[in-house]
Amino acid sequence: MDGFNTFSHGYEGDLLWGLPLAFASEEKAMERISNMSDEEREVLRQKSSQIADESKLDELVKMVAEGKFE
Repeated sequence: MDGFNTFSHGYEGDLLWGLPLAFASEEKAMERISNMSDEEREVLRQKSSQIADESKLDELVKMVAEGKFE
């Protein structure tokens, strides 16, 4: 489980705005994240960093993909 919630190898800031790799698997989530403001992405980063359960992270990714994340 160590690593499902992180993205390393130097791409973190550029590719996923510092978000977990799980977001990259969902095209709609990535599209919505790319349209977020820096402040909205920061809220999402904070929320996702507090999640320690992979199923909860999957739920958050789904919410973002469906436009239900606030």
